[in-house]
Amino acid sequence: MRKAFLLLCMSLMMIFAHFPFTGVAEASRVAVVPIQFNEKEVERTSDFTSYYWDIMIEMFKYPEYDLLDEEAVSNVLPEQGLSSFDQATLKDIINKTDSEIVVAMRLDSITIDDDSFAYEPITKVYVKGEYASYNRLTGKYFLKKFNLREEVEPELAFKVDYPQRMFASNLRRCIRRTVDMKSKK
Repeated sequence: MRKAFLLLCMSLMMIFAHFPFTGVAEASRVAVVPIQFNEKEVERTSDFTSYYWDIMIEMFKYPEYDLLDEEAVSNVLPEQGLSSFDQATLKDIINKTDSEIVVAMRLDSITIDDDSFAYEPITKVYVKGEYASYNRLTGKYFLKKFNLREEVEPELAFKVDYPQRMFASNLRRCIRRTVDMKSKK
């Protein structure tokens, strides 16, 4: 009898260890608004567009998030793009796309200035733009206007594409803030 009881306990332990009893959560649908540019002030817009989408795919991974198709999001936007990144506009996009999170970004200017009159040659890199997100699940709205300025050595600015590095690190920081808002209740 004791052996039968131990065998029953061992088989129940194996079943409990291999089959979770909690349900699988549904992925949060994310509407990513295509990045907007001030065409007069930003060069290489196609490069920054590809950086933008690569970071979105990297940060909003599938099992937890479900990125909506770019066409589905573009169809609900005005033809000239978003004029404002206020909470009401983002809520409207969420309602039209039936998503839980919406993310939007605009780059206003990226400039690189050489300062050869300093003690050592320095390159000044400026990145100016705006990021906004709204999370319907938590009701949290996040708006970040950024005006980044850094001074680097001229070789470093062009060797590692420093404006792209500044753009990518700031975008990742903002997305982490959006994702953190999702986990807090």
